Amino acid sequence: MIAVVGCRLLAEILNRMNVEVKYIGDFYTTNDARIDVTLNGCGYDVPDAKFYSYPLTKDYREAKRQVAGCDAVVAHKYLEFFAKVSYDLGIPFMPNFVTFFFPDSIKFFDSNIPKLEYDTISYTLTCSLQAREILKLMNGEDVIVAPMALIVKGWNEVFYNLRT
Repeated sequence: MIAVVGCRLLAEILNRMNVEVKYIGDFYTTNDARIDVTLNGCGYDVPDAKFYSYPLTKDYREAKRQVAGCDAVVAHKYLEFFAKVSYDLGIPFMPNFVTFFFPDSIKFFDSNIPKLEYDTISYTLTCSLQAREILKLMNGEDVIVAPMALIVKGWNEVFYNLRT
C-alpha cells in the first residue's frame, strides 16, 4: 500500500495499476466521492476497495496512524511534515520529484531541494515517472535514490544531484 499526500493524479494512476492507495488530501469534490467508495459516507470498510481517502491532518499522531503500514509515502504537499512522519516510521519517502529518501540514507531535510515550478505537462510526466519508480520499489528493482533525482522540466528529464 502506498500513501499519497496531496496528488490525486498520482493516486489515480497507481489505483488504475492495481496498487492499493491511501490518499491523504485537503480538498475533495463530489466527483471524488463517486469514484472513491470510502468517501461515500457509508461509515464502514469496503472489503474489495483498493483506494482509501483520509482528510489531511496536522496532528502528528493522527498522520502516523494514517501512513502506518504503507510501503512508501509520496507527498506533493506538506513535504517536511510527512517526511518527518515517514522517517519516524521507517518508511521510504518520495517528495514532489522523482527520488526516494530511505530512512537509513540521506535525509530530506539535509538535501539541497531545488525550487520547482510545474506546468501541466511536466507535472503529469513527473507523476507517471513516480508511479514507475513506486512499481520498481515494490518489485525489488533498483530505484532512483537521493542524492540523485530525476526532475522533469517541460519535455526534458534532468538528473539532479541534491548534494551541491
